[in-house]
Amino acid sequence: MTPLPPLPEDLKHRLLAAGVKDETTLYAALEADPQLSDAYHRWLYTHAIQVVAEAEDRPALEALAEELPMILGQSFLDALKKAIQTALDRGEYGVAEALQQRLDVLRELQALRAEEQRTPLAQALMSFVQARNDAAARRAFEIHRDLLDSDEAEALLAQGFEGSSADAERHLQSRRALLRRLRRGG
Repeated sequence: MTPLPPLPEDLKHRLLAAGVKDETTLYAALEADPQLSDAYHRWLYTHAIQVVAEAEDRPALEALAEELPMILGQSFLDALKKAIQTALDRGEYGVAEALQQRLDVLRELQALRAEEQRTPLAQALMSFVQARNDAAARRAFEIHRDLLDSDEAEALLAQGFEGSSADAERHLQSRRALLRRLRRGG
């Protein structure tokens, strides 16, 4: 369950009008319409920053990062830095300090996640994801079958990798689907 509130009606209608039905069409719509992208990310980051601010301690932030992996993404951390600067500019030093503490923890968690991606499983997934086409991805799967034919690999690919653009996210969605098919013998 995501700790973010529902979309405001006006934004929901704009997304529906843009043809958004799922995560893939969301990324395509945001890439096609910069104003829609700005409105969506402004809503997303505003509420995510509020949720991060409400996290009481490191375990709460760790749990939140599991629910909302995007809070470990660089663009969110940059938005959090801007929120800290805004608080400082307004003279809200307590708010700025509290957000800075949370930013420090999120950076540590981001570094830990990066370290986890250096494991043999993560490296096998990287070769699978970065393969130049589906045939090369199938070969990577066969080479690393002992690692990739696992629930752990599927979970890491679903949660530990994020696209930096709509195209990158579509590519990841395609690789996730391919991994599921290959694991089922397809």
